[in-house]
Amino acid sequence: MKVLVLSDVHANIWALRAVMEEEKEYHLMLFAGDLVDYGIAPAETIRWFQSAPDKVLVRGNHDAHAIRVRDTEDWNHMPSHRYKWIHYNLQRMSPEQVTYLEQMPEYNTAQADGWAYLITHSYGGSYQTIESSAQFEEFWRAHTPKAMQDAPRRRIVFGHTHRQGLHLLEDGMEWLNPGSLSYRRPDDPDKTAHYAVIQDGQVRLKRIPYDRTPQRDEALRILREEGMMETELQDFMFFFGSSPSSRSPLPKNI
Repeated sequence: MKVLVLSDVHANIWALRAVMEEEKEYHLMLFAGDLVDYGIAPAETIRWFQSAPDKVLVRGNHDAHAIRVRDTEDWNHMPSHRYKWIHYNLQRMSPEQVTYLEQMPEYNTAQADGWAYLITHSYGGSYQTIESSAQFEEFWRAHTPKAMQDAPRRRIVFGHTHRQGLHLLEDGMEWLNPGSLSYRRPDDPDKTAHYAVIQDGQVRLKRIPYDRTPQRDEALRILREEGMMETELQDFMFFFGSSPSSRSPLPKNI
């Protein structure tokens, strides 16, 4: 059985398409949250996931942030010095698509090839990770149904940190982060899309290049029009352009 594990696509339909061109067939898809924000194609990304077969999804913190901003800010009339990618995303999503984000659960479960899976976006309030078997056990029992709690082989799938890795705590007790399809943390210059494939129970961490120019070019267009917060555009120039850091000066005379 082939399980495709994705997370943190962040409205980046180009990275998603590249991965799906590589992984044309799968039996089950696990998605650990963050469909939107910090990308330019939220509507297309949501539509793709809505139509994808055999999926187990959870909501991420940026998905929840989109819902909060919709409900608490005048996001459709934000001045340029306060305008962020989340406002850009909301302007390109339908009300029904935001409702789709609302309806996604925070925790979900699946089973495949003798492994029980708990899927959620993050552990703890920030970028914490599970470091011990005791932490794993406590988290697992708090968020899985009783029938799964004593499964002999258990994996938790996280997203959020954008750091790809597989952590073995003891035999049959692992947690997996497939990494982000879209972008890295400021200390990681890698520009590929990160994901994982679990084939017959065996985990493979994978990376694939994709076309970053549509996102870069849209950021440059907004920069020319002085239409967004500087730090938001600096992030994009690092993620999708050639800036050496997420706080490098923005291009001039473009």
